Amino acid sequence: MTNLLRTTLFLSLATSLVACAAGTEERDYSDSPPLANVDELLAGAPKADEIPRIPRKADEFLPTSHTDLLDLQSPVRSQGRRGVCSIFSTVGLMEHLYLAEGTHQSPDFSEQYLQWSAKFEVNSFPSTSGSNATYNLQAINRFGIVDEATYPYQDDQWGTTDDADCDGEDSQPTRCYTNGHPSDEVKAAQKYFLPSSRWLHHGDIKSHMMQSGTGAIVGLTFFYQSWNHRKSQLQRNLDSWDQGFVTYPSEDDKEISLEKRAGHSILLVGWDDDQEMPTLDGDGNPVVDDNGDVVMETGCYIFKNSWGTSGFGIDSKWGAGYGCISYKYVNEYGRLRSAGLPDIEVPEEICGDDIDNDGNSLTDCEDLACSDEPECQTVNELTFEGEGGLSIPDNDPVGVGSSINVSDIATIRGLRVEVDISHTYRSDLRVSLHRGSEAIVLHDRSGGGADNLSLEVALDDWNGSDLEGEYRLVIVDSARIDVGTLNSWRLTAVID
Repeated sequence: MTNLLRTTLFLSLATSLVACAAGTEERDYSDSPPLANVDELLAGAPKADEIPRIPRKADEFLPTSHTDLLDLQSPVRSQGRRGVCSIFSTVGLMEHLYLAEGTHQSPDFSEQYLQWSAKFEVNSFPSTSGSNATYNLQAINRFGIVDEATYPYQDDQWGTTDDADCDGEDSQPTRCYTNGHPSDEVKAAQKYFLPSSRWLHHGDIKSHMMQSGTGAIVGLTFFYQSWNHRKSQLQRNLDSWDQGFVTYPSEDDKEISLEKRAGHSILLVGWDDDQEMPTLDGDGNPVVDDNGDVVMETGCYIFKNSWGTSGFGIDSKWGAGYGCISYKYVNEYGRLRSAGLPDIEVPEEICGDDIDNDGNSLTDCEDLACSDEPECQTVNELTFEGEGGLSIPDNDPVGVGSSINVSDIATIRGLRVEVDISHTYRSDLRVSLHRGSEAIVLHDRSGGGADNLSLEVALDDWNGSDLEGEYRLVIVDSARIDVGTLNSWRLTAVID
C-alpha cells in the first residue's frame, strides 16, 4: 500500500494556464499537460434534464466491466504544447467510428485540418485556440477533414518567429491559432465525413456503448488534484498519475481549482464497476475510515486521453495513455456528445483492375466482379436451405437452432450466410454459425431499438477445409418482453 499511496508536494507553481511541453519518452512528473478554456469547452451544452434519453429495456443487461471498444481505437496521440484537447478527442472518436464501421483498417485523420475548419469554416471561437465537440463534429459533418498524411499536426502553436502578428495577445489573428491555412492542394484532397451528432445524457453512457458499440466525447471542468496535474496546489499521488486514475474532487480541490478554471476533453470507451481508486483529502493524504482503512472510490469510465503515452497513464491497465475517471465526476461535471458510424460508399468493383508486375490487367476469379468472365465460369456454388418458421424463445440462453447437414465432398473457397428474422427489438439477439467446435458470431446485440434483422455475411474462416459436415445457426434472445421468429436462412458455398 505504501507504493500505491506515495505522494509528493510541488512548492513552485506556475500561475499561467499556458500549455507547456508534452512528456518525453521517460517518466516525467514535471510536465504540465495542456488544458482548455472550460467555458468554450462546454459552450451550448444543455442541462442534463434537457437531453432526450435513449430507449432502454427494463431488463437491459450491462456487465460490470466493458472493454470491448478498446479493440476499436486508433493509437493514443499527444496534443503537444497546444490547448486543443477537444480537437484530439473528436478525431479520436472519428477514427474509432471508422474502425467500428470496418472499411478502414487504420484510419488516421488530421487534427491540424480540423482545428482550421472549426475556426474558419464553422467560425468557432476565432479569438482563441479553443473549441468543443459540437463545433468540431459540425465541421466534420458539413465540410469533412483530410487524413493526417495530407496535413500533419504541428505540436507547437505559432509565435512571432512564424508570423510577426502571432504575439500571443488577444488581438492576434485567427490564423495564429490554426498555424496558418492549408494549401489549395490540401483543401482539394479527399475528405472524410461523419453523420450529424447529438448530446448524450450521462445516465445513458453505458446503454449507448452497448447498443451502438461506440464511445462518446465528454468535456469536463478540470480539477487539478483529481488529475494529479503539476499545477495542483494540493499534494499529488504519482502512482494514480501513472495508472491514469482520476477521482472525484475533494472540497479543497473544488475550491482551489475553480479559482483558475480550466477544462479538458476526453473520449469515453468503456467502464469498470469494480475498479478501486484511493480517495485523497486536501493535503493529498489517503482518506481513512474509523478502522484506519483507506477509503476507496469504486467504479469508473475508461477513457482515451491526448497527452501521449509516456506521462499520464504510462502504467494504465488499459494501455499507456488511457485512464479511468470517477462516475460521479463525469455525471456532475461532464457533458457528452456522440455521433453515428460513417456512411462509406464502397467503390464499384471492376474486373481486371488488378495489375501484375508487367502492368497487365488480371482477371481475379476470387473477385466477385469477375464472376461472369468466361475464365471464371469454372467456379461452382452450392446453396443449402435451412429450416425456417422457428419461434425464438424469449430471454433464453439456449435459444433456437437450425441445422444444415452437407454431404457433398468439396473444398470450401468461400461461404455466404443469409438470415431473415422478424423481431421487435433486434439488439436482444445474438446470431452465430457453428461448425464442429468452432463458432462465428454474425450479429451480437447491436442495432438499438430497431426491429427485424436481415443478414448477408461473407465468411472466409473455413476456406480450404472440407465442405462436408453440419452447419448450425443458433439464435439467442437474451432479454425479456420482445420476441421473434427465424423466418428463413440459407448457406451458399463456393467450392473447387
